[in-house]
Amino acid sequence: MQLKYCFKKEWSQFTRTFRLLALCLIFFSMFVSYPLLFGFAGSVLNKDFLESPPIEESAVVSLDTVKTSANDIMSEIDMDAMVEMYSDAGLMFGTTVVLTLPSCVLVAMLLFMSAAGGEQKKRAMIVPLSSGLKFKNYLIPKFVIYPLFAFAVTFLSTVFAGLTCNIIFPNNHVKAENMLVAALLAGVYVMFITTVHLSLGLCTSRPGIMAAAVYVGSSIVQSLLQGFGITEYHPFAITSLVGDMLMIPNYSFADNMMNIVITIVISIAVCIVMFFLALGVLNAKKINNREEIKPEF
Repeated sequence: MQLKYCFKKEWSQFTRTFRLLALCLIFFSMFVSYPLLFGFAGSVLNKDFLESPPIEESAVVSLDTVKTSANDIMSEIDMDAMVEMYSDAGLMFGTTVVLTLPSCVLVAMLLFMSAAGGEQKKRAMIVPLSSGLKFKNYLIPKFVIYPLFAFAVTFLSTVFAGLTCNIIFPNNHVKAENMLVAALLAGVYVMFITTVHLSLGLCTSRPGIMAAAVYVGSSIVQSLLQGFGITEYHPFAITSLVGDMLMIPNYSFADNMMNIVITIVISIAVCIVMFFLALGVLNAKKINNREEIKPEF
């Protein structure tokens, strides 16, 4: 019975405060903004450089004091390569996912701060917990609703971004299997970081500080692991794994399937561990006001 009403309470808090709507709108907006921006940049390049007359045929005023002309500058830029880059749907999709995931993680943590320790900070759970609410029933809805919805919204937003890239850019369309696996990995990454923030926020009752710590710490840990050459079989390698999958031509799933599967399994395992960490810490901090105080003598 407690678990049922805890689910109802978390769901009401998630939907009636428009956090779910904000999560969907922000994620879809961020995932679509980059393809639209890249498409606009590609159209400008095609219009201004491919259809314009060559630099040599235009009138150029040269001065003795000027050592470099516009022709010299433009000759160093491979415009064909730039136009080809902004016409590659796979490259643009990979760039979109890699650039958007850190922002999505930050948005999710900010939206979930109320659930990730905000109630403890406001002393809103003293009466329910003192009345017999168990920590297990209190935590399970949080670790089910928020990470799973973060995963689902990220997955759908990533797929939508892939479809948008295939519509806008004419070359190297993203295959369906690449799109789905990239969306799966992106959703797992956001779910993983969201669960870590949820657990640490509940343990410390400082969701804002933990959001900043997790955001900065994840970047530092990822950089350190890459510096040590550890680029596989851990959740922090998901962004580089997605980038390689979408940007490298003729990417082989057969050679990297073990890495993908183990990375997902480890991410889910860490999420489960973070739940038990929060449960253990909250149980350790519990004060039993009903316990009879025995005399010392």
